[in-house]
Amino acid sequence: MLDFPKMLHALYFFEEAGASYAADLEKARVVELSAAMADILKVAETQTHTEIVRILRASYAEEAILEAFERLAELEKEGLLFNRGENLQWSFETESKWRKLLVVLPNFSVDSFFDIETLSAGTNMALSYMIRHLTKYADLHFTGSQNRKITDGVYEVDINIEDLVRLRSQIGETYYGILTLHQEQERWLLPLYRYPEFPPILVQCHAPRGHGGQAMNSLLRHYAAMRECDGFTAPSDYVREFYADYVWDPSFFNTLPNGVDAELFKPMDKAAAKREIAKTAGDDRIESASTVGYLSRVQSEKGASVYLKLAKLNPHLLFLIAGPSLGRYASRKLPDNLVYVGFHPREKLPLIYNAFDVYCFPSMSGEETFGLTVLEAMACGVPPVVPNFDGVPSVVGDTGLVADADNFDQDIATLVSYPCPIDFSDKINRLLNNAELWQTLSKKARERAVLFTWDKTADRIVKLFEALHRKKKLINRNRLLNVFVPPHPLEEGQHEPTHKSFVLSMNEHYERCFIRDAMYPLRVEDGLVLSILKDHTPREAEAILAEWVPDKTEARAILKRVLGLVNGTT
Repeated sequence: MLDFPKMLHALYFFEEAGASYAADLEKARVVELSAAMADILKVAETQTHTEIVRILRASYAEEAILEAFERLAELEKEGLLFNRGENLQWSFETESKWRKLLVVLPNFSVDSFFDIETLSAGTNMALSYMIRHLTKYADLHFTGSQNRKITDGVYEVDINIEDLVRLRSQIGETYYGILTLHQEQERWLLPLYRYPEFPPILVQCHAPRGHGGQAMNSLLRHYAAMRECDGFTAPSDYVREFYADYVWDPSFFNTLPNGVDAELFKPMDKAAAKREIAKTAGDDRIESASTVGYLSRVQSEKGASVYLKLAKLNPHLLFLIAGPSLGRYASRKLPDNLVYVGFHPREKLPLIYNAFDVYCFPSMSGEETFGLTVLEAMACGVPPVVPNFDGVPSVVGDTGLVADADNFDQDIATLVSYPCPIDFSDKINRLLNNAELWQTLSKKARERAVLFTWDKTADRIVKLFEALHRKKKLINRNRLLNVFVPPHPLEEGQHEPTHKSFVLSMNEHYERCFIRDAMYPLRVEDGLVLSILKDHTPREAEAILAEWVPDKTEARAILKRVLGLVNGTT
């Protein structure tokens, strides 16, 4: 159903052969209208949907009115008759913070980010907190299906994915940057990199590998297509370090750590927390036993099978699971010392964490760039034990223990590692058997956790956009002219053919770029890269050179000097 009042395009109404038409002057299309449709359009900009129905009922049957609304809705989806984002700068009486960001999250409901209990995945949880704190620095406009204010500094704008390229000039004039989330279905995003009108684009990456190589391949496609003023963000340095083995310019991967709500997640009376959880779970053992905790989806990639093994290895300890359900493990005979304590609302999670003596994070997923639950447990003063892979150890630092893991050079299905149950078990017992060590790490965990704030994360995003804008000002289009020629015949005394590539001392505007010579000889490889850079990004040239030139050092040197030539002759 269309939401009226609704702004119209510039329309010209006329009749011919007894039929009514509207010429959409902005879309250069003519649309045939029923009488009811025409009457709706006459009052579309001033009346509500209810009022329009009341007005039309005097002249039309209910069925005719319904058909008119349905047909207008179809035309609106085609981008006809009604405004979809054309007047972005005047769509709202916003707070007019000096910067506006366009947030594009396909398949996400913007309202869900303001109802945190509807969120379960750590990625969505992190996005929710980040959005709330980012409004301190900029207005956020989410692409959607209507124009409305959601909360202070947050709006939904009537722009869908199909509108982005068409509206690129208006978007470039209105927004300081585009913020989006990497998903493997990137077909909508890749074309955007081709247009210089768009502001810098930051793509948040929370799954750098996994899914049988699909995540890596998708990220590498983005890397190749990006402009110089675009980039990725990832929660830990690990992602940049990992991709440094695959790309020549890892500076496109920017670290953007997650934060924690240190006022919500904080140390509590541990005995009281255990007592309350024991009552909720119906298991009195929780009050007196040493407890190990796991808070996640109970799935293989999150280390559920490893956690079951740990319970079997340590019958003297109590292993608690807090999550949506036991999943496929619900039908199994589980160790007697494994207790499912249920799924709890977010405001109760600090109580769950405080009921744990040790937080166990045995995940083996390629999506673990940070480990948000690890940071939350640390904020509650609970020392963690984590596997030695990906970005999680960098979050823990020296506030917990890191267990051995067999890391794979290639992911298999979505798994990239196998945490060692024996070493995990040893680390857990070491913590629980050494009260002084536990107290030291508990204190350090809290002190480290409070350094990770969502306000710092939001501030970092704004600073990244500022850096990308500086890069955007330096982007040079390659306008140099170059030619290739067949090799000249060998003259007496020559041992090799003469040069087969030349760069001309002029650009496409016939401006002289060099002194003296009309042309300068180049190596054929240099000439080919110079030609490639006319229509492709340096990362695409990188991909060709990596395949074409056996010596990696020489391949990088070729790209470096050709880029220097282009940038030096703007």
